[in-house]
Amino acid sequence: MPLPHNPLADEELPGIFVSADEVSKQSQKEYLRWTRGRLQMAVLAAAAGIIAASSKDGTWFERFFVCVALASFIVALYLEVQLLRDKPEERWYHGRALAESVKTLAWRYMAIADPFPEALPLGRAEEVFLARVQDLYRESSPNLPGLTAGASQVTQRMRHVRESDLNSRKATYLEFRVSDQQAWYEMKAKENERNSKRWRFTLVSFEIIGVIATVTMLLDISKLDVGGAVAAAIAAAGAWIEVKQYDNLASAYSLTAAELSFVRATGDSISDEEKWSDYVISAEQAISREHTMWMARRVGLRAARRNG
Repeated sequence: MPLPHNPLADEELPGIFVSADEVSKQSQKEYLRWTRGRLQMAVLAAAAGIIAASSKDGTWFERFFVCVALASFIVALYLEVQLLRDKPEERWYHGRALAESVKTLAWRYMAIADPFPEALPLGRAEEVFLARVQDLYRESSPNLPGLTAGASQVTQRMRHVRESDLNSRKATYLEFRVSDQQAWYEMKAKENERNSKRWRFTLVSFEIIGVIATVTMLLDISKLDVGGAVAAAIAAAGAWIEVKQYDNLASAYSLTAAELSFVRATGDSISDEEKWSDYVISAEQAISREHTMWMARRVGLRAARRNG
């Protein structure tokens, strides 16, 4: 029976992967949304404070912008407390680590690579796989509220791939694992490069505005000192670039995509099970290497922010 010529859908992978992936994505959205909101409120507070200070006449206009500044600071404080209390950043990292670990195990199982060699009968291979997944679940579940095991850890599609001949397994793995990951890293590298350029242009624009605003103040063309608001906007944009790590990710993802292109090129020539198992292990290490480095960069960035 030929293998389906389509990528594995999420529901065709272990249930724990699906759950961990969803927890990670939702936590990432929460972290970025709250962080973005906190930075926006800080800029709004600075702008409102400057407008209020420029009037100094005690009218409703001044009081209104004082209230806007106060409300903005309160919202920013609330969002900061939410980040510290709920720790969506940590759920994002733990969820992604679990999802990627389970996915790697699933592909090793399907491709018939260590620790699921060809000598293992299907039933025994499933037992080993389930034991490994259960260990990952026990280790990660305390850090991932809402994580579930799902309906199944070994799906029919996974069994189907494992039971196929070497050529079919090789074609499935090379196309839907290695080439798929290579394409994903290439896409993300280009996306991060575009975003980096856009935000750098934004920073330069704010700095030009700051220069113009300062000059108009010096020449008494304008009495409104917007320099503080512009400085706050520049700081917020810089903080957002640091959070997103556009430059680092663009470089790292480009390197990983290039590495996977070489990994892909060496896979077609393999013709026996032992060499194929070694190849899959090597390929999975290449795929997981960037994720490990991503985790290290993120954890290091978080530690630096806390120490700062």
